[in-house]
Amino acid sequence: MNDFPKEEFANRLSKIQENLEKENIDAVVITSPSNFRYFSGLDSNFWESPTRPWFLVISKKNPIKAIIPSIGVTAMEKTLVNDIEAWESPNPKDEGISLLKKTIKSFPKNSNIGFELGNETFLRMSINDYQHILKNLSEYNFVDASKILWSIRKIKSEIEINNIKEICSITSKVFDNFPEKINLGMSEKQIASTFKKELIENGADYIQYMACASGLNGYNQIICNPTERVIKDGDILIIDTGATLNGYFSDFDRNFGFGRMHKQALDAYNKLWEATERTLEIIKPGTSCSEIYSKLSQSLITHSVSVGRMGHGLGLQLTEPPSIMKNDKTLLEKNMIITLEPSIEMDDNKIIVQEENLLITENGYKLLSTRTPENLPIIN
Repeated sequence: MNDFPKEEFANRLSKIQENLEKENIDAVVITSPSNFRYFSGLDSNFWESPTRPWFLVISKKNPIKAIIPSIGVTAMEKTLVNDIEAWESPNPKDEGISLLKKTIKSFPKNSNIGFELGNETFLRMSINDYQHILKNLSEYNFVDASKILWSIRKIKSEIEINNIKEICSITSKVFDNFPEKINLGMSEKQIASTFKKELIENGADYIQYMACASGLNGYNQIICNPTERVIKDGDILIIDTGATLNGYFSDFDRNFGFGRMHKQALDAYNKLWEATERTLEIIKPGTSCSEIYSKLSQSLITHSVSVGRMGHGLGLQLTEPPSIMKNDKTLLEKNMIITLEPSIEMDDNKIIVQEENLLITENGYKLLSTRTPENLPIIN
């Protein structure tokens, strides 16, 4: 369903089967879109329809089995998954559950069957159906397989890295040229619409996420959609975008000042840039996420506020493990891709945030986003 070679999916299957063997899990049932896509190659936004569940069953030795609604059979047959069962859906009384139960029963009793039950995973099936399986298949042990899944997905393959590099390059180009496209008097919505158009025209597939905020000398949040607020003299505007290419995300932001800027805002922006610059010096395999958080936060966090985390993993999802936070001891490894996302708080509940995307290399890192400008770009 995409241009990835067969070997990519064969390697993924081999890795998960090795991990299932190691953890004594007989099979794992995949329901979430990103994991389904990762192991099958099915490239679709049909996941936006929540009506029908989709299941992949991966065991230690057998080929991947797909249990899917009938509408997806033709598409599924174009993937490397050959064992496909289907049911006519929607069927609220039995959304593939009888077929899934039959497949689970093909394993010996007391087998350990994994589901996506841990942090940063979820079941894309009704809780009632999952509870029905637990109740009716009590002779099986249902366990959390999320650690196995993330241990595989956190290390990116060459083709994954290339896709993330490319979408970061596209996003960087649009950001770098964007001051020429916007001006005082435009609304947040007008600016965000212009940005989306530029991303698509430069080769992005989709803009799955875009937050936009503005305010005098800063803004008070970075997660909401743009509004009709008109940009005024002294404002700072941020755009934080998650654009995709072949399903893989970029995720970074840029700030733009308008007109006459207050010295406090300019100083805060520079302080944030310098904190990132100092932190980049320690980025290499073996550095822990908690060390990165500590380095970033030394001069940025007050005693009265905590931002929770200052970055995260990146890939088929906008945010993936690990988290750049004080209690995440995950060590960086070669071919992980992370974001650095420090923030600084000023008076009047105003903040400024900067973000970069990084590939961890053998001895250090490589920036995938162009470096945030050292000084705030100002548009007059």
